[in-house]
Amino acid sequence: MTLKYFIYDIESVVNKKLLNKVLYAGENLSDDDAYKKQVEELAKDGKTFVNAAFHKPVSLAAVGVASDFSIIKIKLLGGEQKTSAAIVREFWDIYNHKNPILVDFNGKGYDVRLLELWAFQLGIKIHERHFKQFGTRYRFAEGSHLDLHDFFTNHGAIRWQGGLNFFSKLLGKPGKIGTKGEDVQGLYESGQQFAIDDYCLADAMDTYFIFLRTRVMTGELTLEKEQQLVTNARTLLEEMSQSQGYFKLYLANFGEWVPEE
Repeated sequence: MTLKYFIYDIESVVNKKLLNKVLYAGENLSDDDAYKKQVEELAKDGKTFVNAAFHKPVSLAAVGVASDFSIIKIKLLGGEQKTSAAIVREFWDIYNHKNPILVDFNGKGYDVRLLELWAFQLGIKIHERHFKQFGTRYRFAEGSHLDLHDFFTNHGAIRWQGGLNFFSKLLGKPGKIGTKGEDVQGLYESGQQFAIDDYCLADAMDTYFIFLRTRVMTGELTLEKEQQLVTNARTLLEEMSQSQGYFKLYLANFGEWVPEE
């Protein structure tokens, strides 16, 4: 089957060395102290998230989907190295050579933004279609990039509380189950890469299930076909859980969609 949709999710952590170099040059702070200082400064303004400029990807989970919306493959990018550079290079290599439609949740606000920044840093060529008018970066480019956050908010005209977690749970899917994005930094620093990858894979699958329901809304899928695809996907996750250990918590919280009457 040919790849048509590339559904993905990224987890990232703060690049403390870069943050220190840019924000606190000449203050003779350690990288850890620079990070702590930035967190304290953000807290004064009621903020917790360090700007994406100072982040590096540490996990990217992808779900390759065919034109009939069935899953071709679920994988973690970056190979055995799993370095930020390896993750980013594999992402852009797939994008450049396979020409898939990117599907994400707030990807234009964060994921693609981070991947572009790292392409700049690493000197990676991105296919010209990405930058052309009405290309992937274009706000309304659903033919090459479907940002589900844009889909649901009418491109920022309205707001919904809860994000990916909210829409996942509307479908009976796990959504956030304990681990959240703000926990990734601590998991990374304590060497818990498996937990980060498992969390990232779960978010990618939630994105897939939300994507399917949006295709029901647009008339590209029947509800019956969508439910069969969900069943097929669950079987794939069970196989992956048995062979690789991922998705155990996700499957334990995997529910059925029950519409409210």
